[in-house]
Amino acid sequence: MTGQITTIVIATAIATLAGCAKGPIHGQLTLPQGTSEPALLNYESGVFGKTGKLWMTLPTGEKFTGPYELDPYAPDKSITSTLAGDRGNRLLCRLTLSEPGTGPDGGGAVKCNLSTGGTFEGTF
Repeated sequence: MTGQITTIVIATAIATLAGCAKGPIHGQLTLPQGTSEPALLNYESGVFGKTGKLWMTLPTGEKFTGPYELDPYAPDKSITSTLAGDRGNRLLCRLTLSEPGTGPDGGGAVKCNLSTGGTFEGTF
């Protein structure tokens, strides 16, 4: 009996971990000097897609990371997340979802504002 329970727990854990989606969000990074270049914002969803993490590395090498959580009371079911940079800067991102309630996995658009100026815009 104990062996069956252990097998069920392990199978459930593997299925849960396999359900987490992740991927790049392709877009354009525009810096205050007006230069623009392709960039990636990455995401990894939690088990049900309502929470997860975002991260990005700028051309300067600064790395940004932060959690996100879907606000079920937001009228457009958007996600707002503040990513902390390893050099003290912030990246405020707003994801507008194509399929409200599903997290980034369902597609949409994102716009992020860098605390030092500049923006990242992309679709997923």
